[in-house]
Amino acid sequence: QLSGGMRQRVMIAVALACNPDVLIADEPTTALDVTIQAQILKLIKRLQREHGMAVLFITHDLGVIAEVCDEVVVMYAGQIVERATAADLFRAPKHPYTKGLLDSIPRLDAKRKSLLNVIEGMVPDFSSLPAGCAFQNRCTLAADVCKTPPELQEAGPGRLTRCVRWKELA
Repeated sequence: QLSGGMRQRVMIAVALACNPDVLIADEPTTALDVTIQAQILKLIKRLQREHGMAVLFITHDLGVIAEVCDEVVVMYAGQIVERATAADLFRAPKHPYTKGLLDSIPRLDAKRKSLLNVIEGMVPDFSSLPAGCAFQNRCTLAADVCKTPPELQEAGPGRLTRCVRWKELA
């Protein structure tokens, strides 16, 4: 019987046995307590340095992203909606979905018992996505232009967004 943290370490060891150029870490800290999460993240960062490999983190944990990622790709409904350095993304998101995710993070300076921000609406059915932007039914910036499928566009040096109205984000 192995603990969750020990199972994660074993899986990392198995993944590294072939000396890969890229380590894909899919939710490596899910269901682990904060202390074990920190140990796993520290281990992955150390192994990345020692082996000179890239690490692809797949996670919904924004704290993990902020802690360990250099560059972030945000996906919604199976599409990339934003790409940026972690610092740029957390400082000034360029897609309404990314902004909604960041706004939903609990804040230490929030009033006690205040409600968390939510992204209104329902996640679309992947078998029948709306024409145009997949996020338009939940987006506060949605307009007729959003009914046309948006392409990824440059939103600054090294930044991409799949939103034609990104300049209007507050």
